[in-house]
Amino acid sequence: MFRDQLTERNTLLLTIYQYLDKILGVDKVPKKGSAGETKPFTNFSVFHDNLITRLKALSQIQLDFDKRCKEVEGKYVDKLNEIRKQLDTRWKQIDKFETSVKTYADMKAQWRRKFAVKEGELEAVKATNSELTTQLKRFSSASTDASSSSELRSLTTRAQNAERRLNNAQNQLLATEEKIAVMNQKNAAADSKWDARVKEYEARLKAAEERVKRERQGSKERVAELEGNLKNLQAQFEKAQKRNQQLSDLLEANKAVAS
Repeated sequence: MFRDQLTERNTLLLTIYQYLDKILGVDKVPKKGSAGETKPFTNFSVFHDNLITRLKALSQIQLDFDKRCKEVEGKYVDKLNEIRKQLDTRWKQIDKFETSVKTYADMKAQWRRKFAVKEGELEAVKATNSELTTQLKRFSSASTDASSSSELRSLTTRAQNAERRLNNAQNQLLATEEKIAVMNQKNAAADSKWDARVKEYEARLKAAEERVKRERQGSKERVAELEGNLKNLQAQFEKAQKRNQQLSDLLEANKAVAS
């Protein structure tokens, strides 16, 4: 029975030892002693030291991993905060742009009102011109005495003035239409530009949040896995130590009985 317990203990310790080698890598963990493969039934003290070294290395890996996770999380949090600050700045610029757009809209409404007034004046000038043209035709067919000639010259002068006013009104209308068209083009270009920027920053913010979320989830899962492995190995090692102590007690008892 004693040999069976000893064999069971050695098998358990060797299984733990080999499992740690698979996790840590044989070449990355220093060994004590000159033996290539230390076993519990050949040199237990060296085997014990190597096993403790591997458990410490596993604990150090967990600590390094936790530290790395915190560094990565801090890095992405800083980037996320920076993107949020940039987005806030862009929103402020958009607010200013909206104010400018409202100002442009008010100016556009004013120009439209002026345009309507000029159109009314143009219609009035056209009506006056038509009336004067009719009077000129009527007086041209009438008598050619001095009074008629004087009135004809007066009407001709009025007609010429009306034509000049008509030309001026038409030029002002064309200039107003050109200004309105330019303002519409600027507003459309600015709207499309800011819409594209807002969509870009929203997409970048969403991608950064998703990346941070994935990194956190992966870190938690890896830490939980390492903690589970470490607890399992520690529990197995404690059981092995208890069995080793029991076997040592049995050996001492057998020695006492034999003596």
